[in-house]
Amino acid sequence: MPLLSFRMRWLAMLVAALVVLPVLHGPVLAQGSPIPPPPSENGFNPLRPLMRLFGVSRPEERVQEAKPVVRKKAPSAPSGPPKVTEEPKEPDAGVVLVLGGSTAASLAEGLSFIFAQKPMIRVELLAAAPASSQAASPEGGAAAQPAALPDGLMGEPDPAWTERAVSRIRGGGVKAVVAVFGYADLKDLPQPDGSLVPFGSDAFKTEYRKKLRTLALAMRQERKPLVLVGLPPTEAARLDPGFTLINDLLQGEAAMTRSAYVDIWKVFLDDNEAYTAFGPDVDGQRRRLRANDGVGFTWAGARKVAFFVERELARMLGGYGGLAFEGVADDPNFIVLTGRALSAEDHLAGDASEPQILPPVETEAAARLAREFLATGDTGTPIPGRVDFTGVLPN
Repeated sequence: MPLLSFRMRWLAMLVAALVVLPVLHGPVLAQGSPIPPPPSENGFNPLRPLMRLFGVSRPEERVQEAKPVVRKKAPSAPSGPPKVTEEPKEPDAGVVLVLGGSTAASLAEGLSFIFAQKPMIRVELLAAAPASSQAASPEGGAAAQPAALPDGLMGEPDPAWTERAVSRIRGGGVKAVVAVFGYADLKDLPQPDGSLVPFGSDAFKTEYRKKLRTLALAMRQERKPLVLVGLPPTEAARLDPGFTLINDLLQGEAAMTRSAYVDIWKVFLDDNEAYTAFGPDVDGQRRRLRANDGVGFTWAGARKVAFFVERELARMLGGYGGLAFEGVADDPNFIVLTGRALSAEDHLAGDASEPQILPPVETEAAARLAREFLATGDTGTPIPGRVDFTGVLPN
């Protein structure tokens, strides 16, 4: 009986196959195409055992190859300043004098770009002489090649920033002075006796403050505003404490001498207050702001520093007219508390080999008035036309 039942099942399957095969071998097989299975929502095919029995396979699924995705390169930041048509400068255009080395040169370039369309102001760089480095000459000997401009307030030999700046100011035309120092000052100071003053020591701070104060007081005597630019964070964490120390000295002396200090530290930090080489430029576009060494600036970074410096200059000068700070020397109502350094000659003051600052010229009355003003706030008898005059002007 079981054998009969088994044969009956196979016979039924054979009959079913004979009924289905004409359908399967219709025009689809004549075209040599694979036979698609009947549709099923859950993927079950009741004819799959018969299809396997008679050698009918499932259709091959053609896998469509994905097309390679071509990624467009993001626009790179410009490596240098964009081309701009500079307006011809007026003969008596005021000069923004920038002191420093290679970093100051980048800042001066950024300021020149800002003032390109202002014919009444121009930028001039007063850089230290480049150090000499030995390089092989074509003849096989050693030839002196100019190295990068030093960015230090002090050096060996002494860059004599104060004397050289005063000499240039007395040449005429200078309206403001911008100083960029500190990048090359993270080192011990050599002394005349051959000893070294360790960087960061009290003796180092005293010497550095003395240099800064000499420069700042000389600029006040010359009636020229001074802007001290701070140092930014660096990629090398070991440099940051030294840069912070220099910034503290710069900011402290700026407050003591009533100079301006431009803090750019936070400008080059990310949202977590960590160093970042990228950030928004002056137009709000994300750019690379720092050079590959993690210390210097790209063009976008220098342009950003120049933006903050120019803002301070505009505040101090009240605009960029050619009459800025003019007429002060002949105004009897303008009290000069620190005196004035004037030269009787029309040419540059001092000898080129031995630059010096002339002592301030003060009368006894001016000195007495200055002492009384500092001690008691008394400005003396009000003069008609001065801001503190409250009397009746004569007809």
